[in-house]
Amino acid sequence: MDTKQLGTYLARCRVGLGLAAVIAPGPTLALALGRGASNPAARAVGRLAGARDAVMGAGGSIAIGQRSGGGDWLSMMAVVDGCDAAVMLLTPGLPKRTRLLGLAAAGSVVLHLALARTIAEQELADPLTRVPR
Repeated sequence: MDTKQLGTYLARCRVGLGLAAVIAPGPTLALALGRGASNPAARAVGRLAGARDAVMGAGGSIAIGQRSGGGDWLSMMAVVDGCDAAVMLLTPGLPKRTRLLGLAAAGSVVLHLALARTIAEQELADPLTRVPR
C-alpha cells in the first residue's frame, strides 16, 4: 500500500468511525468510556466529536484524491488526535481503556504527521497539481 492509499484509507476510516459515533454514540463511546458512555452529556460530546471526525475524514479523503491539500488535512487530523490524546491521558478518573485509547491517539499523531509530510512533498513535486503563485 502506498502513502496515498494509506492516507485515503485512514481518512475514510475516520469518516466511518465518526458517523458511527453520531448515529450510535452509546455503543461507540462504551469502547472508550465503559459505563460513563450512558451519560447524556457524554453521548452529546460523542456526537460532536463524531461529526468532527467524519467531516475531517471526508475532507482529507477528497483532498488526497484531488492531490491538493491532502497533507494539510492529515496534519489537522494529527492535531485533533493530539488534543484527544492529551485529554484521555491527562484527565483524572478515566478508566484504563480510555488511557489505552489515548496512547493509540498519540500513535496516530505520529502516523498522520509522517503521512502528511510525504503526501505534501508528493503534491509539491507533481507539476500538474502545483498552483502558480
